[in-house]
Amino acid sequence: MVPTLAEELLRYSLMLFVVLDPPGNAPLFHYFTRGMDRSARIRTIRTSMVVATGILILFATAGEAMLSYFGITVNDFRIAGGVVLFIYAVTGLLGRSAAEEVRGEDIAVVPLAIPLLAGPGAITAVVYICYVAGLTTALAAIGINMVIAWLMLENGDKLLSLLGRRGSVALEKVMSILLAAYAVAMVREGVIALITSLHP
Repeated sequence: MVPTLAEELLRYSLMLFVVLDPPGNAPLFHYFTRGMDRSARIRTIRTSMVVATGILILFATAGEAMLSYFGITVNDFRIAGGVVLFIYAVTGLLGRSAAEEVRGEDIAVVPLAIPLLAGPGAITAVVYICYVAGLTTALAAIGINMVIAWLMLENGDKLLSLLGRRGSVALEKVMSILLAAYAVAMVREGVIALITSLHP
């Protein structure tokens, strides 16, 4: 039975949702914006959403051609993104807030938009969706997911505020360690994929 357009859109929207993982990214967004007041945090999150959406649309429309032209692979993105996240994680473990190191506008682009939202997995997913289901479905899936992610990320601090000051400090350290582990995993996956591609 051939799936309907609605079923196809639901399928690929769910695929992209799993890759973007807004529930899992909510604590990380709070971690990176914890030194800001609420208005600055919301402004930073909205900027990151706009940037990430633009990047995903760009890769949906011209991803394969662009990567091929510059000789860049998704695994190159994965390794570079992992290195960036690891640097931020070490900074957090040393007790220095990322929000204190760079301006909110910079945080909105790196690492919030890239690679937490528009990371290697999301880029791969939108290129794949565009290839198998068409550009219209890919763009619709991006739009649906970005609205959901925006709503979840912008209100993530309300749940975390229930932890209190000590709980928040403890969570920040735990998130730094998890972020470092996630960064190492990104680099490991990228290196393994590159080696596999060289020696099939």
